Amino acid sequence: MLSLDQRLRVHLEGALMAPWMVMLGTAFGTEAMKSWDDVSQATTQLHPQLQEAWREVMDALSWTDSALGGFFLQRAAAYGVTTSYTQTFLWTNELLFGDGSWLWRNGPGKAEIHVDRTLNVWGSGGAHQAYFSHLDQVVKDVFNAPLDEQPLGLCDMGCGNGALLLHMLKVIESDTLRGSHLDEWPLMLVGADFNQEALVATADHFRQKGVKGHFIWGDIGDPDQLALDLYERHGVRLGDLMNVRSFLDHNRIYNPPIIDRPEEPVSSGAFSFRGERLKLRNVEQSLKEHLMKWSAYVAQHGLLMIELHTVAPENAILMQGKLPATAYDATHGFSDQYILEIPVFDSMAAEAGLDMQMEHSRTFPSSLPATVSLRFFRA
Repeated sequence: MLSLDQRLRVHLEGALMAPWMVMLGTAFGTEAMKSWDDVSQATTQLHPQLQEAWREVMDALSWTDSALGGFFLQRAAAYGVTTSYTQTFLWTNELLFGDGSWLWRNGPGKAEIHVDRTLNVWGSGGAHQAYFSHLDQVVKDVFNAPLDEQPLGLCDMGCGNGALLLHMLKVIESDTLRGSHLDEWPLMLVGADFNQEALVATADHFRQKGVKGHFIWGDIGDPDQLALDLYERHGVRLGDLMNVRSFLDHNRIYNPPIIDRPEEPVSSGAFSFRGERLKLRNVEQSLKEHLMKWSAYVAQHGLLMIELHTVAPENAILMQGKLPATAYDATHGFSDQYILEIPVFDSMAAEAGLDMQMEHSRTFPSSLPATVSLRFFRA
């Protein structure tokens, strides 16, 4: 067990280093830094005074050309998401004791206040790659089926910077039957997002890779409108695509449930919307009704998703330092996001008529309590 002084040092070290690593990582670009040559390349993009300060930081931590330094710098994107919520943390006093809707005072079409979305997209694209390899087997099974039974392509709702779509394309090209017949059976890649900055980031990423894609505004809470827009603009039905998404459903705008939920709540979380605390049973029912909206569009080719979750407080205490629950509950709790526990999420999905394909579903860590799930649903 670390002493109080040691724990304080670890926490302060992380808080101080995160912005440095993120700054260097974004200077390098969309890919992760994999070598000290990459670090040097990124460093040259900084102002000379920042370069000198960075060298002092590296020396102080004994990171220079060390395995430890390389380990963290390769994972710079993992700090991007948390760092992107800095503005939210600056307003925590107001959120807790003043106007809980303060961070949402911006008007329609204006940039978000609570999060640096460009930084969030960059961090998400990099950090989430750790889970992408676990989606590969699902993708292979789907696109190794008889060609006339396969989906026309993929629709990533909440495409971020397009990293998930590009990863799946690579898997399909190299390891599936479809990849050997792309001339006769071309693959449609659709990136949809609520945020215009994310659509720009995805389009830029696709251009860098020389890949063609279709990019469209969409709201995860309104699949009917997405389906209509997709058909009118690109002539393709949403249900003819395999729907994929990563870490998105919890970040939808809260819609009060249409039907009152008679059952007692199962979740142990605490959630709010624009400064008003929500009843847990309403959060659970809202998730169920949200997933029901998607059921018709995932009946034929399925819904492949990675999702973020909270854990019960008693489990967070027992596994202190082994789960990122504190960071996630802070960033997502203060910004009106709904990370229900995995068993609660699975239960609402089942009630919504989604059938979990067990052979393609897992959690991270592998046993509960866990904070990340991979699920493949069919309706």
